Amino acid sequence: MKKRIAGILMALTVFVSSVGVFADSEYTLPSEYGTEHMAETETVSEDKEQTGLEKPDVSEGIPDNSVDEDILESEEAEGENANEEDWNQEDAAQQEETMQSEETTSSEETMQSEDPMPSEEPEYTVFSEENAGLLKGETEEDQQLIQEIEDGQILAFSPAMSDETEEDKSADVLSGAEEGIAVTALKPGEYYVETTGRVYCDEVWTPANDFVQGNHTRMASTFRRVHYIDDTGAEKTAPLYCLKATKTGLDSVTLKNEAVKVLKNATIQKLLYYGYGGPGDLGTSYDPSCSHIKWSNWQNRFMFTHIALSKVYFNDRGYATEAEVEHVGINRMISKIKAMTIPARNKASVSAYGEDGWTTAAGKTVPMSVFRSRPDHYPYVPDSMKDGFQMSPLMKVTDSAGIGNGITITRTSSEKWQLAYWNNSTEYSAKKTKPTMMTGTSLKLKAGAYFMMIFPLNTTASKKFQCKMLLQPVSYILVDGKTQTGKDGIQDFGAYVYQGTRGTVTFTLKPSAYGSTKLTKTETNTGQKIAGAEYTLYAAEILKSGYRTFYQEDQKIASAVTDSEGVITFPKLYPGKYYVKETKAPKGYVLSTEVKNITVNGGKTTAVSVKEIMDITGTVSIAKKDGDTDDPLAGAEFTLYTWSKKSGSYSKTGKLLKYDGQARRYKSDEFVYTVDNQGKFRVKETKPPKGYTGNWQKDIKLTDAGTHKEFFFEVVNYQKNKRKVEIMKTDEDTGEVLKDAEFTLYEYSTSQKGYKKNGVLLKYDSKSQMYASEELLMTADNAGKFCIKETKNPKGYEGGWEKEVDVTDEDASFYYEVTNKAIPDYTGVLRIQKTDIYTGEVLEGAEFTLYQWNQAKKAYENNLDEKKLMKYDSDTKKYESQKLLITEENQGKFRVVETKNPENYLGTYQNDLVFQKKEDGDTLTDEIELKVQNTPKTVPLGKITIRKKIKEEDIIWAHGNPTFFFVAEGKDLSGAFHRYEDYVTFAPESYQTDENGYAILSVTLDHVPLGQYEIWEKPVLRYYLKNAYANTQNVQITKGAAPAYGTDPKEIAAGTAALTVKNRKATITFVNEKTRYDRYSHNDCVKNTVPLLFS
Repeated sequence: MKKRIAGILMALTVFVSSVGVFADSEYTLPSEYGTEHMAETETVSEDKEQTGLEKPDVSEGIPDNSVDEDILESEEAEGENANEEDWNQEDAAQQEETMQSEETTSSEETMQSEDPMPSEEPEYTVFSEENAGLLKGETEEDQQLIQEIEDGQILAFSPAMSDETEEDKSADVLSGAEEGIAVTALKPGEYYVETTGRVYCDEVWTPANDFVQGNHTRMASTFRRVHYIDDTGAEKTAPLYCLKATKTGLDSVTLKNEAVKVLKNATIQKLLYYGYGGPGDLGTSYDPSCSHIKWSNWQNRFMFTHIALSKVYFNDRGYATEAEVEHVGINRMISKIKAMTIPARNKASVSAYGEDGWTTAAGKTVPMSVFRSRPDHYPYVPDSMKDGFQMSPLMKVTDSAGIGNGITITRTSSEKWQLAYWNNSTEYSAKKTKPTMMTGTSLKLKAGAYFMMIFPLNTTASKKFQCKMLLQPVSYILVDGKTQTGKDGIQDFGAYVYQGTRGTVTFTLKPSAYGSTKLTKTETNTGQKIAGAEYTLYAAEILKSGYRTFYQEDQKIASAVTDSEGVITFPKLYPGKYYVKETKAPKGYVLSTEVKNITVNGGKTTAVSVKEIMDITGTVSIAKKDGDTDDPLAGAEFTLYTWSKKSGSYSKTGKLLKYDGQARRYKSDEFVYTVDNQGKFRVKETKPPKGYTGNWQKDIKLTDAGTHKEFFFEVVNYQKNKRKVEIMKTDEDTGEVLKDAEFTLYEYSTSQKGYKKNGVLLKYDSKSQMYASEELLMTADNAGKFCIKETKNPKGYEGGWEKEVDVTDEDASFYYEVTNKAIPDYTGVLRIQKTDIYTGEVLEGAEFTLYQWNQAKKAYENNLDEKKLMKYDSDTKKYESQKLLITEENQGKFRVVETKNPENYLGTYQNDLVFQKKEDGDTLTDEIELKVQNTPKTVPLGKITIRKKIKEEDIIWAHGNPTFFFVAEGKDLSGAFHRYEDYVTFAPESYQTDENGYAILSVTLDHVPLGQYEIWEKPVLRYYLKNAYANTQNVQITKGAAPAYGTDPKEIAAGTAALTVKNRKATITFVNEKTRYDRYSHNDCVKNTVPLLFS
């Protein structure tokens, strides 16, 4: 919005004590010359009183506007404006040398010192919407004018108000043009004018011609400079130019009318900018002067600028003729500068390099990348971060105006981040591994500089940078009245360039998340943890962190070996998909071909279980002998049977052992340990030698990893005519050989007409795994009759068996296989599913221990041995117990206790359970399933985005940058209370606009624990909350009071966001409308960032 400029002609009452000059560097001036003329015959009373004054001190008289040496050279300062920047140090040094040499000139030209005039407040006042409330009018026309000033449509001038203003004084000014202007305010005490002496030119305006001490034909100049405070608090100086070379007063002409003419003249602006002492001082790079003038002398350049300004503004040539002005080259200087363009000094920015090339980073959040270790091509990363760090993408300082602007990056002495930079792209290409590192707490980077920022790996909080631009914007300041001349009643005035508050470039660096995976290696059947297995981790997809791609699909990431606990931890992994496979088996184990897929989430450790089978082989050989003579026997048949875990029994068919006649042994082929056979085998005599009895069998097991086991057995057979009883005792269902049975042989007695009461126990031969009697002989009393009874069952079995035998029966066989049926075991199985209390994610890595009840002791005991720990089944994703036997002693009662939490989780769990004896068909097992939850040490995080919309047409930059403050508070899922505050600030080119003309900014609250939060806006000046609406379904809007200025926005509308696992992001929009200006400036915010550390 452009402002009209007006003088206040009406009698408006001003009710303040004093007002300073108002500033706004956003307004621009049109290009046109001033047209008013002044008679060359008028004299200047003040200048006549100036006598032989000393030359100004160079160190203070020449403003040092050069960029500090540590600012990098710009690649973008090309073309016409390449030399239009602040002075360089070489030029300043040359000026200093010239001025020092001139101090030794003749006494005729020597100047005497003059004390600088004391600082005075400016003697005119600018009225705008900022201070329009100071005006008071009586007529309707007065009120209309005040309203237009208050609405920002008019910028008005009046003479400066003294301390007596309150005594019913009025302010009279003249109406002016409607062009936009740039003026700025300096408070009293922030600047002052210093007068040092007369300045001359080598030709025309010479000491000899000077009105003060020469022949009074040409008017030289008094050198004055303005001391002011810049936005860093440092004192700077700039030359002060009188805009009418021959005048000390304006007679009856109102000063403010002249001021308006100055402030809207683009050529005057350019002369002040590119002339001597201006921000774009051309220095000695452009020499418009004739051969009689030494352009390297600063006095000549000052006089050229002085006369050029006076000529353009008032056609005042300091009593010189137009021909003289043309001759010396001032007209050439005016033409040159008039054709130039004042560059924008607020176009510095920052870009980041990503997949799409260079994109702007200003006002945005830029993700950093996680590095798992220091790569060889980043040797400059500090040793303290060599084992992992976070790094920004490659970033670049830009200046779209092409004048070498830049930024200043600051850090506190306690901050641990580092910055590496290169002066330009050429240096970056040549010295990628050898940048310059930031030292101290401040670094200035000029346009074209490349840099990267390095943070500790464990950084969790985003870091917002607010970087001041190197170049200050330009404002054009008028100094008038006695401040300019040092005398009362004189309305002389001049202009100087004030470099105002620097622009700010903001960007935020956000740490990237990383996770890890924990692999546990166990033996498939025994659950034993296996050390020494090498596993390699691969990328299952393209893996990125920040803007960088680190791994392609199927690319190897790392290899590691399981420790004594069978564990490998792969740390510092980028979120995404991976797979792991065994690349080297430990000694004694078979290389696994299984490929395990893994998904890694940021901030979490993903557990993965892998199985290994032992590398064991075996053979069995059998020597067959006569039980009485010990002679080797041939003609038998032995068969090897294999156990099956799936079927729960030995195979029905087996492999015959081969008879080695030379060694006189029966030998098997090599057999191998597998997941299904669990290393269990059975060798059985399936056919005895001819004329012999026997049915021998033996169960064998492979147990020692990495071994070849050779089993050897001696098996005896007895001739059938020996009449010995042999009994093999087996399980009816599994065929497993049973011991601990008891068989009794009873002899018949003819005299007693029955079997004798006392019998003889059969002996158990552990080698043959058979119960055998002595040789049975016939007597007259027993008549060859005997009876065999099973007088004791093996433990856990039931059944009764007896057999009558007659040794006189030559065809009878005295070998028997007796089976028993196992007494049904009533058992219980416990299964537990472990999940995250918030996300429902299944958790591995817990440990559950089982305790058994002792009815006699009325207590739980830790006596379940290998059954006490529950095992995690990766297929069912549950922890499962082995079958727990229900007995009279334990009453089916067990206690389960969580003795170890999953990593990064909290919780205690204990539960007493009772298994019931159940008979459901063939199933005698009672099953209990439980769900157990754990609380993560850190509640899962979400984010809340708050959008702000205001009408772009309502923004008046003179009011300052519109700033709005927000609050979100509530409880997370664990019940803990949290409060967050943040804000948005609208600045030029920092926001987006929609099709309805609304300017839109947003701020995101990151790392918000899941839970429920109320969101509202704080009261601000000038704006009131008009509406609020939800952008996501998990936000509910509550409306109350009618929208109105002065009503707390929280009472008008607020939102409630429910951050859940399924909806971790919430967005709400607040719409504001501008109302009265409230006679205040604007809202602002100073924000301190406190890092939030998440364990």
